[in-house]
Amino acid sequence: MKGIIDRFEGDYVVVEFEGRKMVDIHKSDLPAGVREGDVIRGINGAYVFDELETERTKKVTKTMFDKLWE
Repeated sequence: MKGIIDRFEGDYVVVEFEGRKMVDIHKSDLPAGVREGDVIRGINGAYVFDELETERTKKVTKTMFDKLWE
């Protein structure tokens, strides 16, 4: 299950999972150092940072925004 970190609210992180489902997850349940826009995956009951998918998503988003300004 893949999710993108939307924002931080106090001790919780709001994550948007596939299907636009928003879930609040306690910061201590996520890998240290994650930031808004990072992709995480739920694997075997734990969340892991997906570096490759994060970079791919950021490139796609940048391309979309760049096209808006052409």
